[in-house]
Amino acid sequence: MPKRSFAVIVAASILLVTFGAVTSFARDPMADGDATAPRSGDYEETLLAQSQSGLSDLVTLAQAGDSPTPQGQDHSSDQNGTAAQGSASEGQRQLRVNPLTGLVSDTEGSYTPLTGEERWKLYWKMNYFSVGAYFGPFFSALLLDQATGSPAEWGGGFAGYGRRVASRTASAILQGTFQAPVAYLLHEDVRYIASKQPGFKRRALHANVYSFLTYNNSGRPTLNIANLGGYYASTAVSTVWLPGHYKVLSYTLSNSTEQIGLTLPVNILQEFWPEVVRTFHRH
Repeated sequence: MPKRSFAVIVAASILLVTFGAVTSFARDPMADGDATAPRSGDYEETLLAQSQSGLSDLVTLAQAGDSPTPQGQDHSSDQNGTAAQGSASEGQRQLRVNPLTGLVSDTEGSYTPLTGEERWKLYWKMNYFSVGAYFGPFFSALLLDQATGSPAEWGGGFAGYGRRVASRTASAILQGTFQAPVAYLLHEDVRYIASKQPGFKRRALHANVYSFLTYNNSGRPTLNIANLGGYYASTAVSTVWLPGHYKVLSYTLSNSTEQIGLTLPVNILQEFWPEVVRTFHRH
């Protein structure tokens, strides 16, 4: 099958899945297969109020515990611990996108599934309206493409790098557009699930494992089909605009696997992001 025909079929499949998910959102934007998810008018007002707060309290969020609980810290008995847990819960509902990783976190110990409305907001924030949506394509274009001079037809220098960044940005948007509706239909979470365990080794191992896993609406680990599939689908479609001749199957497998490999250090950074923020704040 010619590469253009194959890519068009993949693109059409993405559009069909997206249309089905958007139709479901339109019918019931708060529904997501979880009867325990908050659906009241009070919750909607609270979510709206939270979404209006700025980014100035990012450090407060990190210190309050919107991450795995630091070793030796106990939030179960004192008033400060209770306040910190409340701040973490509020921060999760604000759905902050990490400016470096482009990810949003929830934590094993206090996991709350996303509602349909939150998924819709996250789609736009993670793919368009955040710094993190564009930092990843800049980084992958530099590391995977510019450093290897691929595609060679685009040349080097800033002009070649600009073309590669544009290509990676378009591919990242396609990946997110595939991931969001498929995750919705399969009840998979699109956030990074941070570890509740103490210790660097355990958390680093957890970050590697959750490059391939996520949570379902019941808070159970499941294969992250939507995220992984999105890499392969978007890479296949990108062969439409890439210059030169590519074997779609081999290029899709190799390039997508490289991108998935990059999620390992990215997830480690996301796992330890609260400590990074605290360190930066102290200095």
